Amino acid sequence: MTYKDSTKSLCPRCKKLIDAEVFEKQGKIFMRKKCKEHGNFLSLISSDAEFYKKALEFDLPGQKSLFRETKRKKGCPNDCGLCEEHKQHTCLALIDITNKCNLSCQNCYASSEADGKFLSLKQISGMLDQYIKCEKNPDVLQISGGEPTLHPQILEIIKLARKNKILMIMLNTNGIRIAEDENFVKELSKFKGRFEVYLQFDGFKEETYRKLRGKNLLDTKLKAIQNLVKYKIPITLVATIKKGVNEDEIGSIIRFGLTTDFIRGATFQPIFFAGRHEKSDIMNRITGTDVLRRIEEQTKGIFKKTDFIPLPCPHPACCIITYSIKIKNKIVPITRLIDVKKNLSYLGNQIAFSPKKIVKKALKNLFSASASLESIKTLKAFSCCIPYKNLILNKKNREEFANDAFRIVVKPFMDAYNFDIKRAQKCCIHFILPDKRFIPFCVYNNLYRGKQ
Repeated sequence: MTYKDSTKSLCPRCKKLIDAEVFEKQGKIFMRKKCKEHGNFLSLISSDAEFYKKALEFDLPGQKSLFRETKRKKGCPNDCGLCEEHKQHTCLALIDITNKCNLSCQNCYASSEADGKFLSLKQISGMLDQYIKCEKNPDVLQISGGEPTLHPQILEIIKLARKNKILMIMLNTNGIRIAEDENFVKELSKFKGRFEVYLQFDGFKEETYRKLRGKNLLDTKLKAIQNLVKYKIPITLVATIKKGVNEDEIGSIIRFGLTTDFIRGATFQPIFFAGRHEKSDIMNRITGTDVLRRIEEQTKGIFKKTDFIPLPCPHPACCIITYSIKIKNKIVPITRLIDVKKNLSYLGNQIAFSPKKIVKKALKNLFSASASLESIKTLKAFSCCIPYKNLILNKKNREEFANDAFRIVVKPFMDAYNFDIKRAQKCCIHFILPDKRFIPFCVYNNLYRGKQ
């Protein structure tokens, strides 16, 4: 063992906070812990110890929100939120506008069903007001569920969000309505400029969808993309990756995204055991570094593991990212053009600027959980880092530039088996609840969902 760290985690059975140790063995990172009532637990954290340890070098101090909703009483994670122990502000906020869904995926962390309720516009308005109060100039809002397109007032909700100072609005959807209702897509196109569709897309095999979503949805997904492209609506493909199901399709998803207009990126989320998804082999789960290895293998080195860095705003184990740009018809990862690690000090949440202000802005805007390829500040950041000629930020050139850029994110969420309180306290992706509390993503799905 060459790496050890002490932390707190959850008992997977009773969900009580218990002592845990993160350690290295045989080139991998594991977590072990013991509950007095339910015994010992061992879980795989990362299949690549060296990448995990190097990622820790990207950890930066957090920036707290302007306003704290709750006081510390019982201690983290039982005082959400955000309580005084939380170390990072909200880069991306989620609002589940419904728990109703037109699918019944066996791996749904939200346990959404055919029967469900809808939040009212009044409730959502209050939640958005709280986001403004806490962040002043919020970056990203993700409208989620359940399936948010089932909400009878979904267009009014997006309009309401756009009236606020939120930089980017994402619609997190399975794409069924988008595939079946072109008039709806036409209405969505009116939001272009500060709007993106975060589209569930797990691969190209019919069997993939049967195993992950309960039915073959491939044609539906492709039709949804066709409709979005027709109306020039930006898309991020979001794939749930399960070992033995679709890990062999990661490269195909990336290549499809790189060659399809208006697809701005791909996000890969390894399966985690929360909600309706029952525990399988926690010692043989697919981890974030497994996804990176498959990206390198399946893209034949277009993207390499070394092209990816952890997002510095959350805990370094929370999120891995890279960007690429097309230069003379060749895909070039941005991390081959600028040494992010050497400029890490310029990525912090400081107020004062250094002489390297441009580099700082470029890095901070790109390598943030709130970065969007439709954002002016992100496009300007690209122009600071790459030799992209004649970049004039008018509407036409922004669209062309965004089509040449591509973002890949690997987001391994936590369940009760690999839960780490240090990651939870640094989380920058937060659910906003109807009572206006903000709760970190993995804390909410393990401890609070369905209890509010």
